[in-house]
Amino acid sequence: MRTVIAALWLLTLPALAAGESAAEISKKSREKGALNLTGLTAQLKLVTTSKDGKVKEQVLASSARQVGGKNASIARFSQPAGVAGVAVLTVEGSGGEADDIALYLPKLKRVRKVAKSDRGKAFMDTDFAYADIAGNGGSRDDQLKRLPDEKQLDRPCYVLEGPGGEDTPYGTVKVWIDQQTFVPMQVTYSDKSGAPLKKYRTLSLKAFKERTVAAESVMENLQTGSKTQMTVLSLEDCALGEDAFTERALERG
Repeated sequence: MRTVIAALWLLTLPALAAGESAAEISKKSREKGALNLTGLTAQLKLVTTSKDGKVKEQVLASSARQVGGKNASIARFSQPAGVAGVAVLTVEGSGGEADDIALYLPKLKRVRKVAKSDRGKAFMDTDFAYADIAGNGGSRDDQLKRLPDEKQLDRPCYVLEGPGGEDTPYGTVKVWIDQQTFVPMQVTYSDKSGAPLKKYRTLSLKAFKERTVAAESVMENLQTGSKTQMTVLSLEDCALGEDAFTERALERG
């Protein structure tokens, strides 16, 4: 899973030169996956709290790796019982195209594609959307502009801004990318009218071997008052081969 989920990126790298373009910064960040989980398998917990205080918890395993030069990830839910076995495969699109997203529903024993028109819908009833899996809210690298650097959690960040993708609910997306680790520290989303819609924040970072990952993060829906917090429960090297990141393998479980 690359956002949420969507969205949505990391070996510790030296800071980019001051003249680095927005597209180059975005590409370097995106190549590593939204949480810096490429090459890893993570156990994740999603806790969604509605405005009236109702809480829903979900647990999943997310594995990510490069397949044929593209980022690919597979997320499989284990808890609660109602979603156990549901799996989502995401493969990075080519040449600025939208990511390919496939959803396996064990009750129906079938895989279905997530249509481009559905990318703005909630991912598994959380505050992440399918569009967030791709990172940058569907913005293409060549659409982004670089703004003055700022700090988040006292860490220097590159700041990028661009339009949301055509098949997303986002009008403008603004991303703060940590200059040392390239982890997205904050993302703000406006709707098509320009009103604030959602805000993603990295709450804490965690060292794992030679990299730094987003250990805790939260996506807040500023219009509904709901929020989803994501916590990394455990990490290990990804043992899955390239053939595991296919729709056929998705059905096998």
